[in-house]
Amino acid sequence: MSLETAPFAPELASPDELRAWYEVFVAVSVADFPANPVPPYDYFVQQLCTTTSSPGLRWDARDNGRLLGTVSAFFPTDENSEDVFIAVRVPAQDRRGGVGTQLLRAVLPQVHERSRRTISGEVKAGTDGERWTRALGFQTVLRLSSHHLDIKSVDPARWQVEPTPGFRLHQWIDTAPDDLVQGFARARNAMADQPIGESSYRHPTWNVERVRQHEAEMLAVGKSQRYVIAVDQLSGAVAGFTEIAIVPGQLSHCDQGDTAVLPEFRGLGLGRAMKASMMRWLTADLPQLEQVRTVTATENLHMIRVNTQLGYTTDYTMASVEAEVSTLETLLASREASAAAFTANVDLIRDRWPAAAGRSDEVRTTE
Repeated sequence: MSLETAPFAPELASPDELRAWYEVFVAVSVADFPANPVPPYDYFVQQLCTTTSSPGLRWDARDNGRLLGTVSAFFPTDENSEDVFIAVRVPAQDRRGGVGTQLLRAVLPQVHERSRRTISGEVKAGTDGERWTRALGFQTVLRLSSHHLDIKSVDPARWQVEPTPGFRLHQWIDTAPDDLVQGFARARNAMADQPIGESSYRHPTWNVERVRQHEAEMLAVGKSQRYVIAVDQLSGAVAGFTEIAIVPGQLSHCDQGDTAVLPEFRGLGLGRAMKASMMRWLTADLPQLEQVRTVTATENLHMIRVNTQLGYTTDYTMASVEAEVSTLETLLASREASAAAFTANVDLIRDRWPAAAGRSDEVRTTE
């Protein structure tokens, strides 16, 4: 195999190159997450080509022109400016040939240039991906449970939850109303104390400007966001929120995003009330909706219990993994040196005993 890695600029790519990237994405998704919906091609390309506040760089690996794998690296700003998040994708038939490791090597110079200290990613627990990251020195810092809710198999009575006394529920699509956006930003900061295990990730500090930036980015990548919030009728404070992401062209499925309640309003059932209200809204407004998916930290037992009450069931576990960049570089350099030494020894054997080349039994007994 003649493996070559190169930077990939989606905005300059040909239709055939973009299609090849999509096919790799689909092949990995179908193999590793067979129950998950596959996003439409146009949405995938839109995401690939849109610049967000976490700039991304991409590389691919090819063998005589055939695409074997891809890697995307995202460089967060502000609170997580010392981290880089990577997503390596190699179809099952092309794994265990060094493709993923070579793609990882391609990322590291840019990681250095941006002075990042920690490299992180997510893999499905118990798979080749998790074993590969362990072999490279990555540590599992958080486990995440993936859940889904099948609309047609769940009794809608589960979503008939009355609003908590003293609170009213409010909803909107994409853009927060001006009179609620400041309180909404404060409520988003309640995510900061959710369980994150040993992850180095730091939740962003939200303000009005950051909310507006996030709203614009979601629209730019083709996502429509729906929100339900709980408002304290006495003070007018936004006590909590929940959000859903919908991809146009894939209205049979949607993703449950963050749900949070400010500490002073916890224990009142607001999380369940907001999520139940969201389900009533979605099923009334989107009759073609079949399934909602969500991911929750495995140790977040309270939210998992709320999800179970609403009809979610567990699918699989994801592992959030991290490695220090310096540690990873040392290991990769050691592997490369070992490979070079092995190649040199093979060449020496071939030079000294040409007739034995390729015959390991003779090489062992000669001399």
